[in-house]
Amino acid sequence: MNRRRAWAIGGVGAALVVVVAASWLWLSSGDVSPAAGPPATSSSPTPEIDVRTTAQQALDDHLEECTSAEVSDDAVPDGCGIRIPWGTEFASVDDVRFRIEQLPVLELTDGGFVADGGVLVATVSGTGQDGSPRTETYRTDSWMLRGGVTVEGDAVELDVW
Repeated sequence: MNRRRAWAIGGVGAALVVVVAASWLWLSSGDVSPAAGPPATSSSPTPEIDVRTTAQQALDDHLEECTSAEVSDDAVPDGCGIRIPWGTEFASVDDVRFRIEQLPVLELTDGGFVADGGVLVATVSGTGQDGSPRTETYRTDSWMLRGGVTVEGDAVELDVW
């Protein structure tokens, strides 16, 4: 072995000793902050996927509640994305029955959500403009909603516009 090779091997060994010693000192000094977050576990889902799934379930529950609600004063429930053009056909509305054929699919946006692709059928009964009883069925293949999303811990809250 020549002198140059011996110095190179010795220099690499010394550098490794310095790096290991510095790492040990840094880790043992307590400078590692727990604020960096909890350690990842294999059983915890990706937060974005979990938020989206939880928000979709909250929206589905909200829409189920909207469509099971009783319509009063000729108005559908607020925050449900439901618009029915009965004004030209009905003088008054007695009953509205909703049937969800497909729930809108929620996509998260910056600070909110957009849900579209839903299919909703509404059967409206009441008094027609001529004073006679009338029943009409309305269908939308583009049921859509927008809103805000608030995430606090494990809770996801929707504000449907």
